Amino acid sequence: MMTAMLRLESFDGERAPLDDTPVTPHEVETLRSRAFEEGYGAGWTDALEQMRNEDALRRSAAEEALQAVAFSYREATAALEGSFIELAGQMIAAILPGLARDALPEHLERELRAVAAKQLAGRLEVLCAPSVRDALAERCAQVAGLEVTLLDEPSFSEAQVMLRIDQTTRMIDLDGVLAALTEGLSAPTYHKEASHG
Repeated sequence: MMTAMLRLESFDGERAPLDDTPVTPHEVETLRSRAFEEGYGAGWTDALEQMRNEDALRRSAAEEALQAVAFSYREATAALEGSFIELAGQMIAAILPGLARDALPEHLERELRAVAAKQLAGRLEVLCAPSVRDALAERCAQVAGLEVTLLDEPSFSEAQVMLRIDQTTRMIDLDGVLAALTEGLSAPTYHKEASHG
């Protein structure tokens, strides 16, 4: 009994034999094993190539994301600094002038106590704005051992006081402190570009 041989087209470089010689089971098994190994190897090659392509895409996407994050970081830093400077400026303009007026009598009393501790014998005068004279007179009266003369100085603000002992003067200028703070906030800031990452 003759068995018909199934002929399949071969895409290999090798050509199947053209004669009608039957193929032995061992040759069939060898061909099957070789085809399996070649197919398995080709599958691994395709899978590795696809993994390399996906890895390259992931790396490219990660680089783009890092560049976007770095740009966003610089923008966020600049916006945060601008907001902080604006907030600090508003605080200086709204809160600190009132605090300076309230702090001036206490600061003056501290200075007067320091003068009393040194037991200076000279004539002590305190020059101040007319609007704060009464409040400062109460504080001056609380310091024992000093005879203080309060003098009006119309050019002074409510946050400025000058102590004068004979020819020596000491200026307490809380307005000057506020002006220096305001000037410091309005000055342009130059940042060196920092590397992150």
